[in-house]
Amino acid sequence: MALLLCACATVGRLIDNAARERPPLPLPGAAVSSDARLDSSGAIAGSFVGEGTSRQVSLLSSDPAFVAALVRRWRPERDRRIDPLEWLERRGTFAVSPDPGIDSAVFSQVILAGSPDGQVRVRLRTILLQAARCRQGKPQAELIVEPARSSGISLRGPVVGSLRGPDVYWPVSERYLRAPPPEPGPGLVDSLLAQTSGVMDSLLAGRLPAQELPLSGPLRRPTVNTLASDDAADVIPIRLDDGRIRYAVSLRETRRTARGVEGLAAIVMIWDATLSWRQVVFHPTLLQYGRWGPVRALGRSRPLYWRRLQAVSGFAFGRDYLWMEQVDVEVGTVRWVILEPRGNIVVAAADVEDGC
Repeated sequence: MALLLCACATVGRLIDNAARERPPLPLPGAAVSSDARLDSSGAIAGSFVGEGTSRQVSLLSSDPAFVAALVRRWRPERDRRIDPLEWLERRGTFAVSPDPGIDSAVFSQVILAGSPDGQVRVRLRTILLQAARCRQGKPQAELIVEPARSSGISLRGPVVGSLRGPDVYWPVSERYLRAPPPEPGPGLVDSLLAQTSGVMDSLLAGRLPAQELPLSGPLRRPTVNTLASDDAADVIPIRLDDGRIRYAVSLRETRRTARGVEGLAAIVMIWDATLSWRQVVFHPTLLQYGRWGPVRALGRSRPLYWRRLQAVSGFAFGRDYLWMEQVDVEVGTVRWVILEPRGNIVVAAADVEDGC
């Protein structure tokens, strides 16, 4: 009986451990990510990051393979023998206006755009292809879409787009009004900032040379949810697919090393309201200040920081995606990123500034 009870207790602990949610592994940064492609019917499929205005939405991709596929599909017949990216480089820009007769698959496919206000069906109007402006840059495809009908849902600001072929079954509502989660109170915001700052310093200690430690700071309190990059933070409530609310924090604070080097420390984390759930989205970084701002990474940091964190409709199950900008201070690129927060999965990412 004693052996049986011990065995039952062991099995119970194993089941409990298997059922307990664990945070995903942190990411070093968001690479250019794209599942965009042309399917066999000629329709465009994939996920895109973008931004919208009152009139239209621009969905972007800087995936060279996808841009090359678009060039092959729509460039003039006489230019078919030239490498597509080389042809685009010679041309500079190329605008495509799909024809309803020839490109029927494009006009019959389902295109959804999700914003902080919700999601709605849109239609493709124009495709603009832009060649890379320098050696380290990437070509860019801009899909300009507009609402298919009046919906009352605003697509202004950060946007995620999803395109599916007409033959793909996708059980997602074409119109969904997002109910934003309640904003955290001042006390919770202060706790989130303090805890995030502590975790950031602790993780940075293992990524810096011993002569740079200990770090001192922060030198001033960060401003919250502004457009500032230095000594600032974004604190955003997000809704998971099971209805739970968590809080995404992008923190950027000034630190000084033991040798007197001043830099910008940055991290992105996710917490619950009790602060018992701790999820690191991106490994922390420490960027040395130059004359006009951060210029290089210190220690084993990457030269990145993150800003403009916002939640957008994630299409399925009423969940939210995270939209943000990732800045590379050494190369000078600015990358728009869509992240699925439950698993630290980059859904789409594209460069909007290539540092050229």
